[in-house]
Amino acid sequence: MNENGKDKKSVYENLSEINVKPKLEKKGKLDYLSWAMAWGMVKQVYPDANYKITEFPEYVQTKNGWEATGRDVDYRQTSAGVEVEAVVTINGESYSSKLFVMDYRNKPVLNPNYFDINKTQQRALVKALAIAGLGLNVYAGEDLPSPDDGKAKPKEKATKKAKPQVTKQFTDKQLLEYEITDSKGSVKLVQVVAEATAGNKDSAATLHSLGGESKEAYSQIYHRKLYKNWLGSPSEVGK
Repeated sequence: MNENGKDKKSVYENLSEINVKPKLEKKGKLDYLSWAMAWGMVKQVYPDANYKITEFPEYVQTKNGWEATGRDVDYRQTSAGVEVEAVVTINGESYSSKLFVMDYRNKPVLNPNYFDINKTQQRALVKALAIAGLGLNVYAGEDLPSPDDGKAKPKEKATKKAKPQVTKQFTDKQLLEYEITDSKGSVKLVQVVAEATAGNKDSAATLHSLGGESKEAYSQIYHRKLYKNWLGSPSEVGK
């Protein structure tokens, strides 16, 4: 055991405690975390962490259909577009993220150049690190911006003055009873947060997909550490 007691906590707990907000950069109106900054923060906590970009057998489309070239490349060409995958390994656990190369409208690019492929690989790496716990609450419900996401869009004629958004404040009891729907059905959000904190990758991915009110509820559960009540005594939740 080291003097900081990091071996007592899961990878998710250690990485989710890192405040990434001072390191965020702007791309248009969106915040994003650069791959170099994200990787540097992880290596400070886990010096033995490593990552790789998955290689796939290369196929090219000919008049006779898709044919193998006999070599491997760090992207996968499909009829739907070009896909990449980043895999991060920390303490023997692997966290992966797959992304298609997209344009600024979030449409797959069928024949991207290698600059676009490389940028998407960097985004996949940061997303894999988010699934592991680094900055997950920042990126919950949204992908990292592509290079063109900050392009100006035509302004629509305003019909009403926008009302300022007010963040909903939940009571602890409301948060402990708050439910979301995942692939298995309805589940208490505090349970998902607790499982993700304990290292469950599926639960971490579920948190990453949240948006709107559920994202805010997750943020409040995490910052109030209500998930620790669930971990310690599930039978007491909601009382």
